[in-house]
Amino acid sequence: MNNRPFLALFALLLLTSSAPAQGKIPPDRDGLLAGEGMGLASVAEKNGFPGPKHVLDLVVELKLTSIQSEAARKLMENVGVSAKALGSEIVRKEEELNALFKSDSLSPQSLESKLREIGKLRADLRGIHLQAHLRMKWVLRPEQTELYSKLRGYEIKH
Repeated sequence: MNNRPFLALFALLLLTSSAPAQGKIPPDRDGLLAGEGMGLASVAEKNGFPGPKHVLDLVVELKLTSIQSEAARKLMENVGVSAKALGSEIVRKEEELNALFKSDSLSPQSLESKLREIGKLRADLRGIHLQAHLRMKWVLRPEQTELYSKLRGYEIKH
């Protein structure tokens, strides 16, 4: 039996799976396309504003009602849809910026314009995640929010 095709495929898989993320444009591409939080709402999280994804991870510990669970699920779904769409747009704009650098066709003004465009999109993305944390706090009772913070390792000072 000839193992050459199998070995070649195995070698190719090893090479591609260990390829560094640093070659990606932008470096946070995977998280952007997946709609992940990537720490964008950590300021809310650390100040007593729970995130819907982590609330759902703690559904038993927080003793969520069915209404609270459903609200958290809907918030998480809405964030996911919006964040993926915006993340996709950010990736597209970052790729455009990369192409402009490759083609050596940037001026200081066009660079600034492109950066402002990307910055606005990234601010909007952060806003989506922060709004979800703000809304999630309205769904929980104060004692649930306090327990959430303890379970997540945050000590909230009032």
